[in-house]
Amino acid sequence: MASRFIARQSRSKVLPLNNLAPIVTFTFDDVPASACVAGARILEQYDARATFFVAARDCGGAQPDGATRATIDQLRTVWRNGHEIGCHTYSHPAIRHLSDEQIASELERNQAALKKIDPKAELRNFAYPFGDISVRTKRYLQGRFDSCRSGHPGINRGTADLGGLDAWPLQDALLNHAQVGELIAETVRSRGWLIFYSHDVADEPSRYGVSLDLLRWAVASAKRSGCALTSIADGLNLVRRQSAP
Repeated sequence: MASRFIARQSRSKVLPLNNLAPIVTFTFDDVPASACVAGARILEQYDARATFFVAARDCGGAQPDGATRATIDQLRTVWRNGHEIGCHTYSHPAIRHLSDEQIASELERNQAALKKIDPKAELRNFAYPFGDISVRTKRYLQGRFDSCRSGHPGINRGTADLGGLDAWPLQDALLNHAQVGELIAETVRSRGWLIFYSHDVADEPSRYGVSLDLLRWAVASAKRSGCALTSIADGLNLVRRQSAP
């Protein structure tokens, strides 16, 4: 889509990636319950933490495939275990078609709803629903958040576009073990930041999900390769801390 291409070329909020070690981050969108249970468990086995991008309207509800979304209690558990809760708007609209005022309402409703997790919880990082992005919405949202994650496949290296971080879909329907291994190896070679995103975590995942086997293999491979395994927030803090004079 032309608007997405133009938005990707517009980079006005960037961060030099002077990290000393390659970084790998696992993120989950929409947050099916299985991501909070099976997904979080796998990550914690490797002392890794993820970012869960939540659209609060659907918490505890049913997905189109019949699976359930995570409840507030399940999100509270992953939050207390050190994972990050990120913003995915309140009702998961294609935000390119919304005014700034409508986007602001979506963000504020989501933040208010997710305060039930913890009154102190602040959603500092964002993921675009459907990967829908335009120059206008990118400029607005990067001013509201520390970072915004896109759905554009790529490894962040050299500098990170904080208005549209690149990310690879970790989905069995799109990537196999060898391809994930190649992405991790390239991240190590370039000392970059590889961000994965997925949805459900199951033995037989949906089209947009990841199997337990592939997720476990990806986390173990990244750890074995010497990558720092961080949430989005912790990755940003790590880069900034290692870049400080």
